Amino acid sequence: MAKISMRVILKSGVEFTTKCDKFTLTRNGLDQVTGYNISGITENKPVYLDFEQVAAIVRVLSDEGGEEAAETE
Repeated sequence: MAKISMRVILKSGVEFTTKCDKFTLTRNGLDQVTGYNISGITENKPVYLDFEQVAAIVRVLSDEGGEEAAETE
């Protein structure tokens, strides 16, 4: 299975990218993100992440081979 790259950008401007097999978010009744589950991590495993400080979470297709990765999903 190809690894996916997820970039987490904090409100402070700090960002990091993690490579994993699967990335899922947990949401509450107001559709706010309250947690996450990452499996098959090979790079940059977060130990703790305060979602009050997260500005964005984006998938980085360029790290995965660009359009080729999008076509195989």
